[in-house]
Amino acid sequence: MPNETNFQALVDHNYILDVTETGSLKLFFQPVDHFYHRNFEVLAQVADFLSQNTNLPFYRMIQTKTGQYTLEVNGIPSILMAFPEERNAPAVPIGTMLAGFHRRSQGADIRYFPESPFYSRANVLSGRIDALEAKYKELQNKKERTAFEKGFISNFLYFSGCAENAIQYLVDVSIDYPNPEPIVLNHYRFSGADSLIPENPALWVADDRSRDLSEWLRLLAWNGEAHGIDAAADAFLDDYENQFPLSSQAAANLFGKLLFPLSYVECCERYFFSTGREDRHLLNELMRLNEERAANHEHILYYLSRRFQEIKVPEWIVSPQA
Repeated sequence: MPNETNFQALVDHNYILDVTETGSLKLFFQPVDHFYHRNFEVLAQVADFLSQNTNLPFYRMIQTKTGQYTLEVNGIPSILMAFPEERNAPAVPIGTMLAGFHRRSQGADIRYFPESPFYSRANVLSGRIDALEAKYKELQNKKERTAFEKGFISNFLYFSGCAENAIQYLVDVSIDYPNPEPIVLNHYRFSGADSLIPENPALWVADDRSRDLSEWLRLLAWNGEAHGIDAAADAFLDDYENQFPLSSQAAANLFGKLLFPLSYVECCERYFFSTGREDRHLLNELMRLNEERAANHEHILYYLSRRFQEIKVPEWIVSPQA
């Protein structure tokens, strides 16, 4: 990114800003490759609309003098962003805030967001687990294995079984509900208030709303104790559904996404396929934690089967007391 002098020169030369804003406007360049979707004009329009129709603060995307959103900055295609005006964060629960954001963004036209995983999810997930299965078979013939590889060999069948169940489950949901609900804007990886305040269009993902819900419940299961998960999940979903109730279709998609062992798969992909230098000790610990948290993962699935009794669930999802 440019230094302060060059930054101001770039802005002055390429943008026309409201003179009433320049005194307090805080700006920064965000590289284009930070954006999940690349239809910048639509993202900017949606951000402006939502900023006027919700209580959440939003980053604004600013056009150049020529009406474009991208500008080469030190050879990096970037977009000038404006920090939101100072405002107090809404004093409402996370579930309430998220429901309001989803409800306001419902009906986003998926034709504007070709990167959306909405129609390709099952195929993509299947490809990811197939790649790990090939690695599993390869390691069967390896005489000396690392600590991570030994853990992978011992637990892959369990986690791959969960993944295959999830993929088939999501396929079945698409058959059972041939008319999908309108998509909403989600977040690449929803992590609570930090994802909502402020809202960043770069991290939006056009998808069904169970994406964000599953991410938050996955975090609850990962970080919580088994005896407290139900109460935390109830509070979050109650707050959400008071604003935007879940249909049986949305509940089924939520269950299917949570059934897929995303953290485990990502951990293994980082170890086996990452082109960067990964911390092997950190990945060994993450593998151990995935095994340790498996019981919590099953617990949250059982919780959902009880909360949404109208959805189908695999037979092995049983009460933790059973």
